Amino acid sequence: MFSHLGSIVASLSNGSLCLLSPSESGGLSLVNTWHAHDFEPWIAAWNYWDTSVVYSGGDDLKLKGWDIRQDLSQPIFTNKRFDAGVTSIQSHPHVEHLIAVGSYDNTVRIFDTRKPLAPLASVDVGGGAWRVKWHPFESRKDDLLVACMHDGVKIVHLNVVNGTGAVTKRFDAHESMAYGADWAFTPSSSHGETVIGSCSFYDHVFHLWSG
Repeated sequence: MFSHLGSIVASLSNGSLCLLSPSESGGLSLVNTWHAHDFEPWIAAWNYWDTSVVYSGGDDLKLKGWDIRQDLSQPIFTNKRFDAGVTSIQSHPHVEHLIAVGSYDNTVRIFDTRKPLAPLASVDVGGGAWRVKWHPFESRKDDLLVACMHDGVKIVHLNVVNGTGAVTKRFDAHESMAYGADWAFTPSSSHGETVIGSCSFYDHVFHLWSG
């Protein structure tokens, strides 16, 4: 029986997704591979609350969901309502059914996975949302870190109930495209801020800051 513990889902430039699982030899073995997108799939991500479900997004302007227990010739849903490629997806670690989705169209959208075709909230972050990361602590569960490519790195505070969000802090020291960003999992400072690491592409720079 296939166990999800330690498994990896990866996106390949040929449009496929592949599922890898730890092998008895200590490496990884290929469990399955399937065609998912017509152009490069930029992201594949697990549903933290149901690890039989995987989400993917690609340059074909589509967000898709997959149940790895089922026939993978068809997704469980396809959202075609994007104006550019889907670049980043993360399941919320503290709120079931919520995912954050970034796109080249400068917008971060929050979806309820039970109704994945219409966003609960949409926020224009500028520059192209290449990475989205929910804050790891429940006390800041409404904060999302976004690497905005041509427009720095931003912290967005969301109000999903009202469908709104606002940028509360931005970091503009990157002189190249901001491609990666994540929160530290260490306790926040006395000011309630968390250490953040962010990196940029062409200049190969990594910065540490807080927000």
